[in-house]
Amino acid sequence: MSQDLLWVEKYRPKKIAEVVGNEGAKTAFIDWFKNKRRTKKAVLLYGPPGVGKTTLVNAAANEFGFKVIEMNASDTRSEKAINAIAGPATSFVALDTFSSDAKGSVLFLDEVDGIAGNEDRGGVSAIIKIVENARVPIIMAANDPDLDKLRPLKKVCTLVRFQQVRIPLIIATLQRICQKENVKADFEALEQIAQNSRGDVRSAINDLQSLAERAKTLTLQDTMGLTYRNRDIGMDETLTTYFSAKSLQDASTVLSRSGVDYDDLLMAVGDNLPLRYQDPAALAKAYDFVSRADIYRGRIGVENWGLLRYFYNNLAQAGSVQPETYKPFKFIAPPIRIITLFWTKGKRTTLENICAKIGKRCHVSRKTAKEDFIPYIKLLMERQKANAVIAWLELSPEEIEFLQKINKF
Repeated sequence: MSQDLLWVEKYRPKKIAEVVGNEGAKTAFIDWFKNKRRTKKAVLLYGPPGVGKTTLVNAAANEFGFKVIEMNASDTRSEKAINAIAGPATSFVALDTFSSDAKGSVLFLDEVDGIAGNEDRGGVSAIIKIVENARVPIIMAANDPDLDKLRPLKKVCTLVRFQQVRIPLIIATLQRICQKENVKADFEALEQIAQNSRGDVRSAINDLQSLAERAKTLTLQDTMGLTYRNRDIGMDETLTTYFSAKSLQDASTVLSRSGVDYDDLLMAVGDNLPLRYQDPAALAKAYDFVSRADIYRGRIGVENWGLLRYFYNNLAQAGSVQPETYKPFKFIAPPIRIITLFWTKGKRTTLENICAKIGKRCHVSRKTAKEDFIPYIKLLMERQKANAVIAWLELSPEEIEFLQKINKF
């Protein structure tokens, strides 16, 4: 089975020393974990995605013999839902000693920054109460700890900051994987993959596996399509910078750096074009470029990323029809409702079930499972290499058929 696993799971560190980078954060976390007289019962690990927060938690628990009770806070937002899971998990007395022979439990709340927003119904206050009454250590992780609604939570936690993993460390990790997988990769190719990841180890490993599935020899030329997958900015900043771009190059740059889902971005641009262009001729021209971008998005699917440059180029041209006429305007909210209605209830439920199974096995959120893991499982299925993964995830025949047919998500 191991030969067919996703590499991010296959090579997930089992020991603390194997976790790449962030040595200071690792030391601070372990010091907190081992200190039975800790002043605060909870610790908040924060930093960008893919830098080892979740991996470190599981590696430390494995090394010291603790059981991790995991809950993704962004999937479970309400007070009732959080109490239903976290309450019983923290009501048992932890051992007073700490050694490699000791057995105990820790509660791990991942992506706690996901509880902020319109869907939050007492989630933060519920977590604070659990921390105050807990008899076991509580570990939390967040990508963005600066949200206003997390300020009360930060007061009851020891804060440990994680940084982007340095490029040389990511390259060394990719080299080790290549050696074990018998992949011959030029140093320049691995360097490009590492730089494209922007310090995200998980993203770098996923990109490496995606490229290696096509050829066991990688050159710099093979990685050219990856430069368009850098993800930094959200929807508001993307739309603001995109519509105010003074040139085609400026629009292309912001799109290539955006962290917004491709389909969300496409519909958000389409919704806001009438507010951007008052001239009917300019608006028609812009929509023509959007329609072309939509065609390329369909051709890309989940694996033909070499076409992504054409998707971005057409979308950039849609925003650059009349750069000199730009006037600030209020954006229409992202079309999340439209995207949701695109799926029938049965399809949404099936997708959620698959993501939940991936999340449980791979220790990731459902969002990460959908965006980072499902495309690679589909790739394995198309190459008839997914039998072991399917069995490991315990996917039902209906779920297998769903993955075979799914195109966009």
